[in-house]
Amino acid sequence: MKPLRAEAIFGAQETAAVVGALGEVLQSVSSTMDVARERLRAGVDDGYVVLAEHQSAGRGRTGSWDCPPGCGLLLGVVLKIGLPAAEQKLVAIMGAVAAVEAVCRAGVPAQIKWPNDVVVTREGPGALQVRKLGGVLVERVARGDAAPAHLLGIGLNVNQSAGELPQDAVPKPTSMRIERGREFDRNTLCRALLQELNSWYRRLARGQHEHILARWRRRSCLVGRQVRARVQGHVLTGTVAGIRSTGELIFQDAAGRRLLLSDDKARLLL
Repeated sequence: MKPLRAEAIFGAQETAAVVGALGEVLQSVSSTMDVARERLRAGVDDGYVVLAEHQSAGRGRTGSWDCPPGCGLLLGVVLKIGLPAAEQKLVAIMGAVAAVEAVCRAGVPAQIKWPNDVVVTREGPGALQVRKLGGVLVERVARGDAAPAHLLGIGLNVNQSAGELPQDAVPKPTSMRIERGREFDRNTLCRALLQELNSWYRRLARGQHEHILARWRRRSCLVGRQVRARVQGHVLTGTVAGIRSTGELIFQDAAGRRLLLSDDKARLLL
């Protein structure tokens, strides 16, 4: 497999490029998010990207994120946009949209599973079958008198075989290679991902929040579908109506009532 090469990935992708104009490729780190935090403290520019071939302590939204060396894309991005705390979920929403757009450009029909999983789906008997390609993680970092920054982490399964993926994970994982039966050039894919991130980050900076949310709805595998959700020990059945800029899922129950589900208190049962 070809290694990631900084000269093939970073640089001015278009006029006024921010994300991916500067960055580095490392062989092994504890976590790209940890390194991105260090680079933020050192004063790197907005949009600086940390890529790694391997993480010894990678983390996802709900636990660890494991990937064999040289098989996936593992990156942490420094974003210095100043958003109110109530709107910081927009960074994760924007990241999920960008990741799915890049994967789709590569020929894999990816979608978003709330809150920020990159998945592929299949219609199964009685239920939607979901396979996870990757995910998005966001951490907010205080900066004294300056506006807080955000670290955006993205992990994508690219060239793993079935035997290189955990067998007991939920949802069941997959890779782009498994879905298409061929290996992918990770340098080309990463370049496309940074182009998408740059484009959607500029929309976020311009306040085009509804545009981002509209694309999230378009790429969602759940909007308009009937699902079950576990909320505070109770299982509810209803339909997904959309998502708010604050990250809550808009859930319409069987009685027609609309509820707002937050990812720290509700879990979708698929």
